[in-house]
Amino acid sequence: MSAEKEDNDSVVAKDELLASLPRAPASRRVTQEQLSQQPVLVVLDDDPTGTQTCHDINVLTVWDEDTLAEEFQSACIGFFVLTNSRALPPIEARELIRTICEAVKVAATKAGKEFEIVLRGDSTLRGHFPLEPEAAEEVVGKADIWILAPFFEQGGRLTINDVHYVAGPDGLLTPAAQTPFAKDATFGYTKSNLRDYVVEKSKGSITRDRVQSISLEDIRLGGPSKIAERLSGFKPGTVVIVNSAGTADMETFVPGLLEARSFGKTFLYRTGATFVSTRLGIEQIPPLCARDLGFDVSHSAPGGLIIAGSYVPKTTAQLESLVAGRGNKLRKIELDVGALLNSPQTSQQTVLEAANLAGTHILNGEDVLIMTSRKLIIGNDELSSLKIGSVVAEALVAFLRFLIPRPRYIIAKGGITSSDAATKGLMFKRAKIRGQAAPGVPLWQCSESTCKYPDITYVVFPGNVGDNDTLQDLVARWAKPATHHEASLAPMQYQRLGTSGLKVSRLILGCMTFGNPKWEGSPWVLSESDALPLLKKAYDVGINTWETANTYSNGQSETIIGKALATYKIPRSKVVILTKLYYPVLEDEPDARPQPAINDGKLVNQMGLSRKHIFEAVEGSLRRLGTSHIDVLQLHRLDHDTDPQEIMRALHDLVQMGKVHYLGASSMYCWQFARLQYTAKTNGWTQFTSMSGLYNLLYREEEREMIPFCDAEGVGLIPWSPIARGLLTRRWAEQSDRSKQDAKAKKWFQGYQNQSIVQRVEKLAQAKSCAMSDIALAWLLHKGACPIVGLNSVERIESASKALAVRLTDSDIQALEELYRPLSVQAM
Repeated sequence: MSAEKEDNDSVVAKDELLASLPRAPASRRVTQEQLSQQPVLVVLDDDPTGTQTCHDINVLTVWDEDTLAEEFQSACIGFFVLTNSRALPPIEARELIRTICEAVKVAATKAGKEFEIVLRGDSTLRGHFPLEPEAAEEVVGKADIWILAPFFEQGGRLTINDVHYVAGPDGLLTPAAQTPFAKDATFGYTKSNLRDYVVEKSKGSITRDRVQSISLEDIRLGGPSKIAERLSGFKPGTVVIVNSAGTADMETFVPGLLEARSFGKTFLYRTGATFVSTRLGIEQIPPLCARDLGFDVSHSAPGGLIIAGSYVPKTTAQLESLVAGRGNKLRKIELDVGALLNSPQTSQQTVLEAANLAGTHILNGEDVLIMTSRKLIIGNDELSSLKIGSVVAEALVAFLRFLIPRPRYIIAKGGITSSDAATKGLMFKRAKIRGQAAPGVPLWQCSESTCKYPDITYVVFPGNVGDNDTLQDLVARWAKPATHHEASLAPMQYQRLGTSGLKVSRLILGCMTFGNPKWEGSPWVLSESDALPLLKKAYDVGINTWETANTYSNGQSETIIGKALATYKIPRSKVVILTKLYYPVLEDEPDARPQPAINDGKLVNQMGLSRKHIFEAVEGSLRRLGTSHIDVLQLHRLDHDTDPQEIMRALHDLVQMGKVHYLGASSMYCWQFARLQYTAKTNGWTQFTSMSGLYNLLYREEEREMIPFCDAEGVGLIPWSPIARGLLTRRWAEQSDRSKQDAKAKKWFQGYQNQSIVQRVEKLAQAKSCAMSDIALAWLLHKGACPIVGLNSVERIESASKALAVRLTDSDIQALEELYRPLSVQAM
């Protein structure tokens, strides 16, 4: 790219940029009275994804006079016409827009209705611009002002200071011209500032002085009246950029627009999806679940079908996540694009065989993914690239035509793919937009007899919407319930502990549960005879990481772990054992539990972090565990009376001796942990690899300093009490015998928001057809943590890995987190 074409806008932190703006306005909707005074909004959609913010209105895939007249006469406030013009060469796209506008004009005149045209385009700025607005004006007449409003919050597309941004999962806003979308072989561009973008795409026919904007200051400080004043003052022929950083900005802009229109101004619109739903006064509703759609989830129900042709990087990442996440529950069929292009004479037979194979799987109740090979093949110019795209689309259309069994649902991934699949493969003519399958992912149903599968649930999944797991999450939520046997076979997953080379199971077995039921204050502890089979079951299902402490049941927890290794002949190299030291171990008084424990009197030198006690404690743990080494030795608590140099040198020496392989710590203040870590670092001694703190949805104070510090230092997080001592496993009104007497739970989790957070967990668990504990654990897994989980039955061990299959979207995370308020620091 030449220097003069470089995009000069910078990647920025989203939170910082938003914080610098005027306060966002209150949410508002266009009133029914206002809507009744407006013309019918006819939305010409250049691919099907523009319906992603709407519900309960129609989308037409044909534009004959009778169909259009019927729509105008239905007293609707607006409707979509699917043009799919983004898949066409420029000359054909221009002629198509002209043809549709002429048909709309005739039908509206006969019905005695006024109308306005919206040319809904891609929120990442790809498409035929300014060609399509120019073509529309040739038929419906010149508008005073073109409105350019690509904002689409669900997809992370924001316009701030005239620059169009794409939000990423890392909290950054990237100027659109610096994203892969701008490298599109057909519709690429180099400018993120929309003033420059308009000049660039018009090849200079629209000069920069003709491009104006409605700023966020106009919207947030001036309101609708200021917007109307600005719009009324612009000269005819002006292109107006609408800045929006949130949906409330668009909701404020539209009343100002309508006011300007009442003054006689005329408009033509090139917008993203949000403008359409806002202008139509459509209130957003939650994504529809399988229950809302009346899915048959019986054992004999057919499988679902996912069709993927989009090549944007996000789609490829989502397909990788889908295939990896669904495992043997998904049947993948791949069409080789190179072969389709090179051997057109055999391509039909290839597609027919794929359809027959897919049909067999669908009849067997298995979900099927039909996808094109992921190597992107592009042409030498825009036209040849479009032609390659049409060959891919034709193959997927042929697949649908050849397919015989009716799937339970169809998800079409990518704009062109979903358009051709609906219109040419399934023969949709008019469909009802039911709502969204996921945020920004529209869902249609066609009840007309011409449809190949009448009333089938059809998902138009944009190529550039959602995070990497959104598609997998949707398919999982719509899957038939797994049998108990299938659920128990869900594979465990593993990850590195911090930046070390050690891999641990993503769910760590907490072994405080195993030991002596008579240990003071712990009647819920399981005896050796009950515990041994559970350790074997954990090993069998892949939970290879076991966490304990020398003080648990005065050493009996460690003894039981050692006995499990010996009894079941479990190779020591196949498990990761973590233990802790600090508190006393009263092996001669197995039922005792001194509270508080003080390093004095009969307990002098029996606790703490002196070199003497550290060495003696490790020898005791090795004896009880029956092993030559401890994989991760953790400080249970900090000894305030022992110098950090003595502590860290003793730990380092144990590593050098081979008795300990890695070091970890548990609950302490961040400055204390940092002091120990930097004592080791400055002396060239072994540093910490893990931190185990109290961390869950009801207590998140570790996020203040400890977690950012651990992230910076490459220290892995292995939080304890991940389900808040059971509070996150059941409805708020329900209590167990333990919880009624649990003084620690009452002390640690004092937030007035707890009930509301638990209710959010319950609601999300219902929506995802999983246990509340799965949501609580999935949230921690999403944070990159490996939670320590107490599992006291075979059933709980078998089902523990279900949490690994739960996919939380950005909106799910927001719902779980937004109610939290800071608490006083606990458990130090």
